[in-house]
Amino acid sequence: MQIHGAENVAGETPGTATGTVALPKRRKRHRDRTVAVSRRTGEGFNLIELLAVIAIISIMAALLLPALSKAKEQVTAAACLQNHKQLANAFHMYAQDNSDAIVQMADYRTGADIYPAGGFWGGPKPGPIWSNAAAAMTATEAGLQNSNAFYFYCNNTGVYHCPGDMRVQRTPTTNGPNGWGYDSYSRSQNLGGEPYDNYWGAGATYTKMSAVRQPGTTFALIEDADWRGYNVGTWVVVWEPNDFHWKKPPSVWHVNVSSVGFADGHAELHKWLDRGIVAAGQGAARGEPESNWVGPGDGADYFFVFNGYQFPGHP
Repeated sequence: MQIHGAENVAGETPGTATGTVALPKRRKRHRDRTVAVSRRTGEGFNLIELLAVIAIISIMAALLLPALSKAKEQVTAAACLQNHKQLANAFHMYAQDNSDAIVQMADYRTGADIYPAGGFWGGPKPGPIWSNAAAAMTATEAGLQNSNAFYFYCNNTGVYHCPGDMRVQRTPTTNGPNGWGYDSYSRSQNLGGEPYDNYWGAGATYTKMSAVRQPGTTFALIEDADWRGYNVGTWVVVWEPNDFHWKKPPSVWHVNVSSVGFADGHAELHKWLDRGIVAAGQGAARGEPESNWVGPGDGADYFFVFNGYQFPGHP
């Protein structure tokens, strides 16, 4: 029997033999799409599409890399600042436990060295210990543990190294450090510095913590990278009548930022605005001689150092 008329609810088409059911159109279209997608997937990307994807990835990388680099520098600077805070606090506690005395780099009467390395530890002397980096590191750790005024207050040798200080990657020689260094911080000579060249023109140095007029703004330690290797001596400027010039630049491991410790025991990050300071600091960190460098004679960085490098008789 044949069914005439409109399409029935089972989807049969008029004129179709009894019992024969036509394939639903919606299902057929769905299967056609499935076949088309499967065929398209099997073909993969063509050259133009592949180049477009590569271009998009390149653009995204170019946008992200500077941000990642900046974030890495910020993390390194933050870790360095934490190190400096511990050292500045150790500097302050030493005075509290030693009759108000500031750590002496040298004997005030004879000038004999006490802590010539960075102004607060003995440091290893050049010689056979510099045969390789591992031997130099062993000698440095021994020096920090056994000849270090701060070790009782700060006994983690990792604190004495800025994670951005790359001097440890250099190869020392048997004649000397050849730019190799681990200690990243030096004392400021205006507090307990060596009696050399009349304190570089200053005429005197603070020997008692209570004598420091403005401990919250007076330098005690600063990031340093002696181009010869580990930090030899304190960080100094040279005073002349009514003026001064810098003896050495601060080390700059964090693009244009250095950490600074103060006599009251706190530390902070200082952003250098003068490009000459940044270039000289980065050059010293790379092992380039700094003997003839002269700092700026004016500007914000000049006054930051002028006001921070206080001593008895400071203008």
